[in-house]
Amino acid sequence: MILGMPLTLMSQDVDGLLKLIQDGKKDSAEIVLSEMSYAYPGNPGVRYARAIMQTDALIAAGLYKDIIRNHKNSRYVAGSLMHLGEYYFAQGLYVQSREFFLKLIRNYPDYPEIVNAVNLTLRAGLASRQMDRVYGDLAEILKLFPDRAFDIPAELDLTRIPGQSRQTVVGRNASPSPAPLRSLGEGAPKATQGTVGKYTLQAGAFGNYDNARRLADQIESIGYSTTIKERPSNNKTLYLIWVGDYATKTAAISVADMLEAALGIQSFPVAIN
Repeated sequence: MILGMPLTLMSQDVDGLLKLIQDGKKDSAEIVLSEMSYAYPGNPGVRYARAIMQTDALIAAGLYKDIIRNHKNSRYVAGSLMHLGEYYFAQGLYVQSREFFLKLIRNYPDYPEIVNAVNLTLRAGLASRQMDRVYGDLAEILKLFPDRAFDIPAELDLTRIPGQSRQTVVGRNASPSPAPLRSLGEGAPKATQGTVGKYTLQAGAFGNYDNARRLADQIESIGYSTTIKERPSNNKTLYLIWVGDYATKTAAISVADMLEAALGIQSFPVAIN
């Protein structure tokens, strides 16, 4: 145990750390976070604070997902859902963004930023052109929050929802447009065509080059660089798809999570020799 650290981490200890981060006291926050991380490495509050402080967006996303997956009863799940929804929205991955926002709206209706989550959910639905789902989401939201005012996009025809009109939802007390999106750190690291990191992701192995090229193009369409490597196998040539290069295995795993969420592609980290 570190001198001065309690045997059990209390929620107010994490709140104090989050207040330092919110107030912009970065140096003090880093010292406290370092001590807490050493003493309580698996604590969800510590992981949440580490994600907020993280300068690598991919690692931050991985930490938020870990909280959601492995600490389901934690008070930090709601904030993790909000941060991930904003991140995917900013990346243009609107379907994935909606999934996180809707989980937040349905399971944590008292979350302080719920209005902004609703506004972004509707815009993500419009951007993904899933109109039937947008109207379904809106009908559900209006039932959950009958007395709340939201910024309903003008493109939506509220007469499609029984008992609703635009005036019943948007009035002088309507919420403002969505708040500016917060980034997860300073942005995802840019992968280069040449591998300079310690790890890459293998996203497939094909006996046919054209098939490998099609999957590589699909991955590149959402912003990740790929390299197709040739490897002999049983008198044949296998074409391996490598995605990016990353300094740590954790960063590579975070990208693997995103590839699976965005495209349904399974991948795994590979050490670069």
